[in-house]
Amino acid sequence: MSRLLTSAAVFALLAPAAFAADIPVYEAPPPLVSPTPIAYNWSGFYIGAHGGFGWGSGAFDDGPVIGGQIGMNWQWNNFVLGAEGDGSWVDFGGADAIGSARLRAGFAFDRVMVYGTGGAAFDDFSDVGWVAGGGAEFALTPNWILGAEYLHYDFGSDEADVIRGRVSYLFGAF
Repeated sequence: MSRLLTSAAVFALLAPAAFAADIPVYEAPPPLVSPTPIAYNWSGFYIGAHGGFGWGSGAFDDGPVIGGQIGMNWQWNNFVLGAEGDGSWVDFGGADAIGSARLRAGFAFDRVMVYGTGGAAFDDFSDVGWVAGGGAEFALTPNWILGAEYLHYDFGSDEADVIRGRVSYLFGAF
């Protein structure tokens, strides 16, 4: 009888091991990854500051440029359209301030945007001319943007070529 009890006890202890092969094994699901990365959105209202240097001709001398800009961008796929106004204090001899109201059109490569721009220019906010140029911007964070641009101001016989760096704060999509 003792052999029968010993055999039954050993069988009872080993039987669950025989069924262990049929227990399903839990596998964690694969991580959720977007098939395409989410691109940066350039749409929204922004405000910023700029500084640089200008080379003048006519009544304009060479001199520093410092000021601010305010604008709005709209993005469709990779295309960005915008409107911007700016004002700058200058030391061009023949002018103490220049400003512009411009349209911008660009192409975005995620956090980098290249653009062309053009519009009306104002010398000492009284004489009217035109301005055209281009630039590039890089989004450091979702809100802070660094950029560089070239602008050519033309007021008839007085002209200036300006290169300036920019920093802007984008308030985000609307």
